[in-house]
Amino acid sequence: MAGPGYRQVLVQLRRPGSKLYQRAVFGECVLGALGMTGGEGRVQCHQQDNSLWLQCPDQPTTTTTTTTTTTTTTTKLMHPPFCPCYHLTDTGRGVDDDMKGRGVAVGVAVLLEAADGLLLLTRRASHMRTFPNTWVPPGGHIEEGESLETAAFRELEEETGLSVTEEERRTCRILGLWESVFPPILSLGDPRRQHVVVYLHVTLTRSSQQLQQLFKLCPDEVDAAVWLTPDLVRMSVWSEEKAGVDKETLIPVTLVNKHGDQASGTLEASFLLSNKNPDTINMERVSTGSRFALSLWLEQHHKSEEQQRSTQKDLYGRFMMASDDLTTPKPRM
Repeated sequence: MAGPGYRQVLVQLRRPGSKLYQRAVFGECVLGALGMTGGEGRVQCHQQDNSLWLQCPDQPTTTTTTTTTTTTTTTKLMHPPFCPCYHLTDTGRGVDDDMKGRGVAVGVAVLLEAADGLLLLTRRASHMRTFPNTWVPPGGHIEEGESLETAAFRELEEETGLSVTEEERRTCRILGLWESVFPPILSLGDPRRQHVVVYLHVTLTRSSQQLQQLFKLCPDEVDAAVWLTPDLVRMSVWSEEKAGVDKETLIPVTLVNKHGDQASGTLEASFLLSNKNPDTINMERVSTGSRFALSLWLEQHHKSEEQQRSTQKDLYGRFMMASDDLTTPKPRM
């Protein structure tokens, strides 16, 4: 949860052919600014001086004036084919000048894997201003001076009550980066929030049952938490048929009310299939960025079993063939 007056960590990027990094401009597609086509690409990233620095791997090495630095990682960066900022550029429209100075903020989310191989997702509370009722890994903003890992584990503890041991922290690594915009499609309005979300993965030494007993869900941010088996992850990413799981299968879920009282319940697995319809803000679904992170986890941890990969075409191909309904902005009033 963001404290009053906290300073955002922003994206700095190095455009093709440039020797210098520049602050990313709010409303401009990050992938486009990096010269990437096809909705995805490889990117070098590192965190330093309260910024996330991005450049394409084929750029010559350069240095920046910094006081602290983290290891440079090469990873995948993606956005959905209906990315509002990408299509806003296409239409010749842009955001208001007073918004451009915001820059592009950095978010972080952690895909937490229990010792028994289950992954944790939480449902954002219905009163949240962005992505309400959406299933996501725990995460949020990065405070000034925090590393990606420190911010992710702080958010994890704030939202779920779970803490990570020093031994478990050593397993943490970057899964991939996602350009996130809200509202998620132009037909719902012009961009009001733009982030590059860094998805991390950490493996704990405790089972999902042990961790379940430690839940202290924060009703200010989440209203439910669920553990997904690899087959349920496949269902969320791909389909009911490819996962071999019936959509009416009941999944144990932990619920919390506005007073902080927790209760056990069940949900039909069908909620995992609602992720293919981003055109309603309040619809309960797995977010498109979460699907991306889950697909990377499947690809990297169950590679021999997977027939599909975490490419934009594999994940969101149907949107590439759809009409312009999702990407046509409504006229300004």
